[in-house]
Amino acid sequence: MKSSYGFCFAACSLFTLFVLNGCAQPTASPTTSSSTAPASAPVFKVALLTTGPVDDGGWNESAYDGLLKIQKDLGAQVSNEVTDNPSEFKSAFEDYASKGYNVIFAHGDEYGDTAAAVAPQFPNTVFITTGGTKFAKNLAPIIFATEDGTYIQGMEAAFISKTGKGGFVGGQALPPVTRAAVAFENGAHAVNPNFSFKITYINSWDDVQAAKGQANELVSGGADMIAHNCDAAAKGLFEATAADPGVYAFGVNSNQNDESPNILSSAFLDIPKSFEDVAKSVQNGTFQGETLNLGIKDHDVYVIDNPKFASLYTPAETAKIQQAEADLISGKLKPL
Repeated sequence: MKSSYGFCFAACSLFTLFVLNGCAQPTASPTTSSSTAPASAPVFKVALLTTGPVDDGGWNESAYDGLLKIQKDLGAQVSNEVTDNPSEFKSAFEDYASKGYNVIFAHGDEYGDTAAAVAPQFPNTVFITTGGTKFAKNLAPIIFATEDGTYIQGMEAAFISKTGKGGFVGGQALPPVTRAAVAFENGAHAVNPNFSFKITYINSWDDVQAAKGQANELVSGGADMIAHNCDAAAKGLFEATAADPGVYAFGVNSNQNDESPNILSSAFLDIPKSFEDVAKSVQNGTFQGETLNLGIKDHDVYVIDNPKFASLYTPAETAKIQQAEADLISGKLKPL
């Protein structure tokens, strides 16, 4: 038989413990703390507008590569849209800006006026045009000195040409395009003052057949050095020049040396690097609304020679080309 004293003691002890616990003040739980968790950082959003497809192997594809670089390196949310008609420029700008995009890259000189008109309405969005003359607190044009590269290509053309004739196929007569064409001619004349160079335009950036026809016409006229700045349409030009082993072509904007078997060199613009640099300045708050001039001096523009044609130049010719590059970098030589 168990002792009644033991039972009473145990019962009283439990009762006392219950009373003491019931009277104790509750302890605050970490999950009910009044402190607020930090808000997540806002998403950095970057858009790209182009006048042609982003798989053109040149101008527009380089811009798209820049957009993807921004996405990868800066963790940005990105979007792109092809606006091949100027009537679409304004609505595209407004659509992205109203959705809170931090930066809109508009890839081409033709966007300049529309960007300048829309930018004041969206002070929290930075508008970047590759080309143009207008700038503001949230607007800046990037001016690539493509002419630094095409001047060197003109020298190369004059050294190698057998006919003393060359030609150029442009998409439209926009300032950056005409500057590149004239610089090519100036480079050729620095080597051969009698070099004949015909500058033409097809008024399109993607008409492959028009570029092919124009290139064929230049070749029929005796040109054996064909340069271009016509974006996706250049495919036709490369097809035309590849048909004649005595004719050479030149790439521009991106490294197009493998686009055709007879491309001597490419005047390369490091568009991805420049786009990321600008986007980074917006992201960290150091962006300045001013014209950004980028050229051979800062290695934003340079010539990529096709190594399989290196033997076409004599050592003296190579030395002259290298000296011209050094003079362009120092500012001693002007391509225009």
